Amino acid sequence: MNILLTATRVEGAPASVVLDAAAGPWKERADVDSVPVSDGEGDLCEVLAQLSGGELGAIESAGVPVPSLVSNRRWVLDLSQSWGENSRGLGVALTTVLAENPSRLVLNLPRRVFPDLGEAMLEEMGFSGVEDLATAFADVDVLVTCSAEQPLLGVNGLPRWLDRHGALSALEAQELEKSIGGRLPRSARQSLLSDDLDPKSPTSGIGGGAAMLLQAAGARTAWAGDVVAGAIAPRLTEVDLVVYVTGEIGLDLPRSLFTLADHAEKDAIPVIVIYGEGRLQRHELARFGLSGSYSYAPEGVNLAGLARAMGPISQTWART
Repeated sequence: MNILLTATRVEGAPASVVLDAAAGPWKERADVDSVPVSDGEGDLCEVLAQLSGGELGAIESAGVPVPSLVSNRRWVLDLSQSWGENSRGLGVALTTVLAENPSRLVLNLPRRVFPDLGEAMLEEMGFSGVEDLATAFADVDVLVTCSAEQPLLGVNGLPRWLDRHGALSALEAQELEKSIGGRLPRSARQSLLSDDLDPKSPTSGIGGGAAMLLQAAGARTAWAGDVVAGAIAPRLTEVDLVVYVTGEIGLDLPRSLFTLADHAEKDAIPVIVIYGEGRLQRHELARFGLSGSYSYAPEGVNLAGLARAMGPISQTWART
């Protein structure tokens, strides 16, 4: 039996460490291919390097190191945990990388930061508007990624989120929303887009709205988990079972799990998820394309608990 064992980082432990804790019982019963997975929350470059190769490094950006991955003029920058007060650091990083003449650039941005719509980024780069940025991107395939959706405006927009979490008063949030509404970028490539950019779209608020400005300059968007799952998908060819290990399960399942399950479903490969705290109802499994779910919390929400829980689970699914 061939098993693809995947794992995210858990409680600060890197995915590779989680894999080591989980793999033992499975290896006793099957051939195991252990691979890390990321949804773009601080370890995207590290995980992609393990999956696809490339040179890991870092770019100094306004005093903050930004993790990077480079392979044949293809760059990945992970700013998800390397963000300052505004988007200025993104401008520093972009200036550095564009000078290297990249052919492709993945920009992984934080989900929720104070919105400045990328204005500090433009200022840092010496650009007067989105047209200048579009010119800089003319020969580069730019892809903006993030861990999960975050609209710029609307009921779930950044100002409302800042209000709900006590960072702004209701009046301040309302004023910020009005201010943002009057400063929205328009696409520099109208011929390629049928409509203006939507400030209520799932990606518009990423990086404090910088994602929307980058889109206006011609960048594409994707979820970081989709990018990682796409790199893992070729390994499914000879697999009989996919085991996905993660930490706490919240209201939203990791995007990488969804996408990996979609790839596996095409070849009728079962996928099970093993998680720490949280709750996943059995009736939800089919909707998410999963064949089973198990919590290791009863054994302890740590790597030792995870290792203990793996024994009986592996006996159920990897019988010799």
